Amino acid sequence: MNTIHNWDAWLGTDEAGKGDYFGPLVVAAVYVDADCRETLRDLGIADGKTLSNRRIRDLAESMHHRYEKRIVVVKRMPNAYNPLYNDFHKRGQNLNHLLASLHAEAIHTLATRVGAKHALVDRFSKDDLITQQLRQRMKGKPRLQQGPSVPFQGGISRGIHLGIEIIQVPKAERDIAVAAASIIARDAFLKAMETLSEKYEICLPRGSYQVVEAGKEFVAIHGSSALGNVAKLHFSLTDVVRAS
Repeated sequence: MNTIHNWDAWLGTDEAGKGDYFGPLVVAAVYVDADCRETLRDLGIADGKTLSNRRIRDLAESMHHRYEKRIVVVKRMPNAYNPLYNDFHKRGQNLNHLLASLHAEAIHTLATRVGAKHALVDRFSKDDLITQQLRQRMKGKPRLQQGPSVPFQGGISRGIHLGIEIIQVPKAERDIAVAAASIIARDAFLKAMETLSEKYEICLPRGSYQVVEAGKEFVAIHGSSALGNVAKLHFSLTDVVRAS
């Protein structure tokens, strides 16, 4: 995998479910250092978006078994996601702000646990929203090392926040830590989708296409008011799904 930095130990974050109508939004963080870097490479860690679901499951199981304390998963199921999205929307913010809050939570939680000083994020916004969310976490707490963000140059942002150097860069999945995080996040998303499908006894498809039929079937069985338990209601598909 290509190198984006020269760190010896760092954490990477990535998300799953952002573009999926059904299911949760998930962000995972994975901490990598010399003790596990080569093992992860030997396992065949790669961008989770390029791997089959079966391969995702196998790799995630291996990582959880070996490195559970180096992994954090932040998940918002639809019944928690929808009111949270509404809160952000009322403040004039959007999905990327919500997503940034989950990345910030994952970074802060794992960095606190393992003492990480560096984090790499697969950039998902033209604005440095993660910095804003980390600063929110500073309110009412003792100040740690802070530094200004370097504005996005060539798609890259660097800054020090909560004592953690953070780099945000496009296509960061070429980094082993971000690739590992993409697998963990995808695995958590797939498991959540299975749980919802089993609970409501209906096959909920992934993605944002070909979901209308499943949505209408769900509403016919469980009622329109229950749709928020399985779907991200701010998607424009909701109006179509709820239409008679």
